[in-house]
Order: sequence, then C-alpha cells, then structure tokens
Amino acid sequence: MFINKMIGERIVHHDLDAVDLRILGRLQVDGRASHAQLAEVAHLSAPQCFRRVKRLEEQGSISGYCALLDRERIGLGVLAFVSVTLGGGRSQDLEKFRHVVAEIPEILECHVVTGEADFLLKVVAADLHTFSNFLLKRLTQNFDSVTTRSEISLDQIKSTGALPLPVVPRP
Repeated sequence: MFINKMIGERIVHHDLDAVDLRILGRLQVDGRASHAQLAEVAHLSAPQCFRRVKRLEEQGSISGYCALLDRERIGLGVLAFVSVTLGGGRSQDLEKFRHVVAEIPEILECHVVTGEADFLLKVVAADLHTFSNFLLKRLTQNFDSVTTRSEISLDQIKSTGALPLPVVPRP
C-alpha cells in the first residue's frame, strides 16, 4: 500500500504494507506493547518486528510515544475550543501568534483553519476563572486587535489519538 503525506510544501512517500499497518494499529492501542507482543500480531519474529518498528520510527510513521493522562483527575476540569481571529492580517502578528501559542502549555492544539476565524485552539484549564484569566491576560493581551470565541465542552463523548488505518485482513 502506498501512502502520500503532505508536509508543508513537500510530499513524503511511505510504503506501508499489511505488516506495518498491523504493527501501527497495535501500537496505537498499546504504545507499551513489547516487540514480542507486536511480533505476534504481525506474524513475525521479535527481531524482525524490532527492525520494522525501528524503520517506522526512522521514516516518521511513528513520531513518538506518550502516556495519556485523565485531565479531570489531574485537576484540569475545563476543556474549551477557542476560535481566534487576528485583526489586520499582518504577517508579523501571525509570527507573534505562533510564538505565543508555542509558549502556553494550556494550549494543547492550534490549527490554522478556513472560515471566519484564523485559528482554532484546544485549551485546558483548572476551572472557569483560570480559563478566563488565560484568555484575558495570557492570550489576547499580546495583540492590538484580536477576537476570540470560546466554546466550553460540557461532556466528552469520544476522544482518541488513534488514526483510522486501512483494514488489513489477517493472513
């Protein structure tokens, strides 16, 4: 299977076969799976599987590993989505915004989007007061003209970092 991936202005090509997809699928479910466990899913020996995983890491198909934390259990009770529109459209404001966003750990994701807003942020905070301070004192104060629109998540129905992979029939 041939997969093209657009990164910036260049296209990166990856040859992912059924074995690679089985390994990637298992790692998305359990990033701590041993090479022996991965080998069982991939129908390979553990050393062959180790080489496959190493290749997938080197080519960038696997970009890293992390522990998924329960945000509410660690005191981050507010999840919000913030639309941001910068006034003026000056390129220096865009670069400044990128820098500000990179320095604020409460911003989990920042996307350049189409539509009325310029950016969509995924933000966490301990409570509504903390979220309000984030908006008024940490995000918007850095710009002459900025408009925000916030939407607070009332309940999370689905959250996954697992990407949909092509279905691979078992041998």
